[in-house]
Amino acid sequence: MIDWDFTGLSGEEIEAYMRAVKDGDDLRGHFGERSLDFIVRNYVRLAQMGELEKSWLTTYVLTSHFQDVGFDRLKAIFDACDRSRLQAHHDCVPVAEGISTERISLFRGCAGPVHTPGMSWTTSLDKAIYYAKWHASILVERGLFADMAVYATTVDLGEAYCRVNRNEDEFIVVPDNLWRIDIPEAEFRLDRPRY
Repeated sequence: MIDWDFTGLSGEEIEAYMRAVKDGDDLRGHFGERSLDFIVRNYVRLAQMGELEKSWLTTYVLTSHFQDVGFDRLKAIFDACDRSRLQAHHDCVPVAEGISTERISLFRGCAGPVHTPGMSWTTSLDKAIYYAKWHASILVERGLFADMAVYATTVDLGEAYCRVNRNEDEFIVVPDNLWRIDIPEAEFRLDRPRY
């Protein structure tokens, strides 16, 4: 069995985390943004206990940047999840609900000097364009380069880890193929309808 990694935690914090895990609580609800680091370091142990899915999905959905985690680690955490437990999470809807085909088209808005594959994809091109601009505006405020882009993919519904309907219809998936869409510069704006 894998040991816990309590790096950087005080004895009191360790007790609080272990109590929450033992009680089957959602770690994000107890520890806010600090849950991300704990889960990333302990996801294998949490998966072995059947306690990964509820805390991971809430933490994932409420975190906006994963640059310190990296794509490969994000995918490894989702791969460690039991999909049936993940899809039973209160933020999820059945993957195929309201969809009449086995394959769907999805979009993802990106900004920054490097675009890495992501796992959150939307069915709305309009939302993807909005998110590209939103991420770019944050980067520009920090004085960073913000190359905006929108990517498209098509996936089989069975490829999705889950489908979240918290603020929008979002599919968590790692597509095999994706391509950049040519979007006119004038379309990248924050006053686009989001929902």
